[in-house]
Formats: sequence, structure tokens, C-alpha cells
Amino acid sequence: MLEAKPVERAAMTDEVAGGPTTLSDALVRLAETEDILRAIGAGEVDAFVISDGGSEQRVFTLSTADRPYRMFVENMRDGAATVSSSGLILYANRRLAELLSCSRETIVGSPLARFMAADVPIGLDEIRGPGGVGTTVEFDLLDGDGAVVPVLVGSSPLEVDSDQLICLTFTDLTARKAQDREIARLGRDQAERMAELQDAQAALTEQATHDALTGLPNRNLLVDRIAQALSHSQRSRRFVAVLFVDLDDFKQVNDTHGHAAGDAVLRRVAEQMRAALRPMDTVARIGGDEFAVLAPDVDSQVHAVSIANRLVTAFRGPHDRKDTEPVTASVGISMAVGGRATAETLLTEADTAMYHAKGLGGARVEVFDSALGRKVRQRSAEQRALQSALDAGRVIVHYQPIIDLRSGGVTGFEALARLAELDGSIVLPAAFIPSAEDSGLIVPLGERVLEMACHEACSWHLPGPPESRLTIAVNISSHQLDRYDLTTFVGETLAQTGLDPQRLHLELTETAIIDLRPHIVQQLARIRDLGAEIGLDDFGTGYASLTHLRRLPLTFVKIDRSFVRGLETDQEDDRIVSAVVNLAASLGLRSIAEGVETGGQLDRLRELGCDQAQGYLFARPLPPDALPTVIQRSAW
Repeated sequence: MLEAKPVERAAMTDEVAGGPTTLSDALVRLAETEDILRAIGAGEVDAFVISDGGSEQRVFTLSTADRPYRMFVENMRDGAATVSSSGLILYANRRLAELLSCSRETIVGSPLARFMAADVPIGLDEIRGPGGVGTTVEFDLLDGDGAVVPVLVGSSPLEVDSDQLICLTFTDLTARKAQDREIARLGRDQAERMAELQDAQAALTEQATHDALTGLPNRNLLVDRIAQALSHSQRSRRFVAVLFVDLDDFKQVNDTHGHAAGDAVLRRVAEQMRAALRPMDTVARIGGDEFAVLAPDVDSQVHAVSIANRLVTAFRGPHDRKDTEPVTASVGISMAVGGRATAETLLTEADTAMYHAKGLGGARVEVFDSALGRKVRQRSAEQRALQSALDAGRVIVHYQPIIDLRSGGVTGFEALARLAELDGSIVLPAAFIPSAEDSGLIVPLGERVLEMACHEACSWHLPGPPESRLTIAVNISSHQLDRYDLTTFVGETLAQTGLDPQRLHLELTETAIIDLRPHIVQQLARIRDLGAEIGLDDFGTGYASLTHLRRLPLTFVKIDRSFVRGLETDQEDDRIVSAVVNLAASLGLRSIAEGVETGGQLDRLRELGCDQAQGYLFARPLPPDALPTVIQRSAW
């Protein structure tokens, strides 16, 4: 144990600091202070004196028995200090000096508040804890460079010589705070990422269930809602109505004004439908210019029809802008209660009723009923029979001769499709052509007939110059002009069969070219460039005008049988036939009369100057093996 002299050596006063200080005095004081701190740290000091700058000095004794404890405190991983009741730091271990980035002689004797950040809202009482029994608090210290050091401070009371001291431990929270900030940052990043994923998921859901152009629900979402409405209807026993809405002649908008104008019309129609329907109703865009409406909780068929009529009326309403196209719509309705039908069944029935409305002129409402259902089932059976015939190769072609009215000889044949049943019976076109048109099977059917007719025509050999060789006429559907490149198929068929293109005549119905869309005119011009001839069938019964006759690359027109039939009995029909014959002649076109059945009709056609004719008077459509007899006949 050190005696009084070491105690005096360990005294710390402000005498030097208070009076004149030379460089040598300062060096001596620094050396003494460092020696004292080394001695305290090593447990070699038994007591030390602290002066608060006044006349009062206090002596604190240290027992040598505490030396291991002091050595433990000195080597702690956390900072440690002993603070007087007035807040002066009496002792600081090495780790605290490291935390504060300053020497211990700077720390010891300084008030604790000197090292606390200015914004720390606690004082010595809070550090002592309630009742002075100690506590744990967290605040920021300032090191010697002014940097913030977050610490967790634990306090406990210590009574020494009747003085209440405070023992403090300082745990450095810098790493933990940095970790917390990183965790918080990662949490924010994760939250932002989750928000982005949720937004993306919502966008994908919206895309999967809604139409991009109009924002309306799409077919998938509509089917789901119809299924829910039907389930509810089983409990409520109220009707569910499904309306299928198709815009009339919408293609003309796209063809005349462009697709941008067509899109604008579709968006406007979507808004009109929303405005005209009840809040509980769902309007969806099925595709193209087709829309569908789910109307749940409908009282009756009359109620459903009134909803549909509101839509039709909304489309006919006035338009504020001059650049918008007025439209009309055909609406079909299907109704169910309870578990009568599925969503797909109701949509199919409503679609069928809509097509029935279009067939009646459009811009009207029709309701699916049992009679229409029978018609649909019949049409479906016809389509299946046609598909079966196509798959099994049971499509055959019969040929009706076309007679030159000047010479009376056969000038060619028209190819007419037939279906051969398994029992050997023959199905006429009236039984399957409408179904073929509705289903799109008219395209493969037309291809099959064209191939067979061209192949058959190559077997007809007649003496004489090339211009006297027999021609073959084949009907072309509007679907064949719309759905694929007919020019390419015609060219490939001619090349494969070896038929002279000049012997091929393609007949178009007036409805096939009513719109005179540019791509149709271009296709027909390319076919004409191949050498094939193009004619207009059933002239006078459709919508063809002088504009059509002038713009299309035609070489002949066929006068419909409905006018030829009245030549002997109806002056009006006679005048119509005469006008068509004269018009064709003036335009450099051949005139061909269809449906000639009597000698009187034949004589009158010759008198009017008609060029060619065909009909039962000459021959019914014949199978290929019967053609040689017809060809060899010299004249009618």
C-alpha cells in the first residue's frame, strides 16, 4: 500500500492551471497525469483526490483488495466510468477513452454532460434511474472529434465514504445502429419491391380479365360472373339474362376511316353501354365489335328486352362530335333461371339470337327460344355433316352446261358442289351452303371444288382453236376473299392441274363485293392478271351498282333466274333483263342468263341479244361421266 507521499503525488489540483503556466510546467503536469492514470489502471494507487476548482477537495481511497476488480474493469470490452454525485467523471477505463477518441486525462475530472450530445433530453437524474437505484438508458455521446457515438448506458449506485457515486457502463451501439439502419433500409426496399410486385400482379390480373382498348371485362371474367349469377339464381329463382351485342356493318368504319377511328367508336360504344345499363349489370367486350352483357335479377323476358332496347336506343342517340360514326347494333338475348344452363350455353344461345336479328335486317333485338334452338341444332348437324364429308372426301362436283346463244353449242360448264351420303344419295347445296358460310367451312369447300373442277376441265378435249375450248366456272365466296390470299391459291391450282388460266371463270356474288374494299379489288385484279376471267353472279338481286361494274375487272355478268323466270309473263322482268343485257354490252361484258327452263324464255333471250344461257332446258347439273354426251351435242 502506498503511503502519504504517493497520495500527495496523486493529487490533482488546478493550481498550475490557475497561475502562470510555462512549457516546462505543462510537460511536468502531463507526465504526472499519465503516471497517475497508469498507476490507477495497474491497481498501484490506494487513493486519489478530486478538486472541483474551489477550496474543497475530496479524498477517495482504493483498497488493494479491489485490484483484480479494477483490472477487470480496465480491460472490459465496454466503456466504464465512475461519476460523482455532481456529475464529474472520477474514473474512466481504457475502452471509454477509445469510444470518445480522447485521452483519459481529458475525460477524468470533466463533467459527463461535456460528452453528451446537445439534443440528449436526459440529465443525471434520469441516468441514476427512479429512486437512484440505477437503470438503462440509450443516448448519443460526442467523441473528441465531435462525431456521434450511440451508446447504451447502464447505471448503478455506489456509496463511497458517505458519497453517492454512479458506476456507468457504456456499450457501443454504432455497429448495432448501422445494422438496424441496414435492416430498415432492406425492409423499405423489400416493402417497395413487394409493392411493385403487387402492382405488377394487379396489372397482370387486370390484363388477364379486362379488355385493353375499352377497359371492359373480357370473356373470361364475364363467364365467371355469369356462373356466379346462375348459382345465385338457384337460390333466388330469379332470371339471369345474357345479351350478345354486335355492331352492324362495323367493318365499313375501319375500311372507310381507318382503325384508329374504329377504336374510337368501340370506346364510345363501351361508354354508352355502361351509361345505359344498371349498376348491377356487367358489360364485357368479347372481341372485335362484339360485346356481351350479364343482367342478373331480371323479372321476366319483357324486362330483359327493355334492357336490350335501351342499348339499341343509346346507339341511335345524337352524337356531339362530327368526327364520330353513328352505329347500330343487333342484340340477342338468352335467359335462364336456376341451373338450366351454363355460362357458355347462355352465350352461345344469345349469339345465335343475335345472328337471327342480323338476318332480319339488324338494329333489332331477338330472344332465343325453342324454335330458334331447333334451327341451331339443325345448323350444327349440317356443319358436322359437311365437316365429315370434307374429311372423308365425299365432296363431289356436278357440272351444268353453259350454252352460246348464237351457235347453240356448249361453251363451258359451271361447277356446283354436292355431298355424297354413305347410302349413295346426293345432298344439294341448299342443305349445306348456308351452314358452310356461317361456320367458315365454305373456305375449304371452295378450295376442294376449285381443285376438282380445274382437274376435270383438263380432260375435256375438243377440236378447234384454243378460244373454242370449254371453260369452267367456279363460285367464289366472300369468305375466300376476306380470309386468305385467294390469288396465291388460284395460281397454285392452275399450276398443279395444268389448266389454261383463260379457261377458268370465277363467279362472285354481289354480297361478296358490296364493300369494294381495296384489298378485294387488288386480289381480283391479280387474279385477272393470271389470265382467269371474273364475273358477277346473280346480278340485279343484290347491291351492285355501275360503280362496281366500272371498278372491278369483270368480263361477264349473270342475270338472276328470278328475272328470267318472268320473261314470258311479266313485262317488268322483261324490261329488267333487257336493261341488263344492254348495259353489259355497252360495258363490253358478256351477259349470261340463269334458270332458263322453257323454249319461250330461250327465244326471248336471243331476241334481246343475250350472249349465253344455262338452265334445266339444256341440262340439269351432271356428274362428270355424263358430260361427254352433252359436249358432243352440236346445238340447241
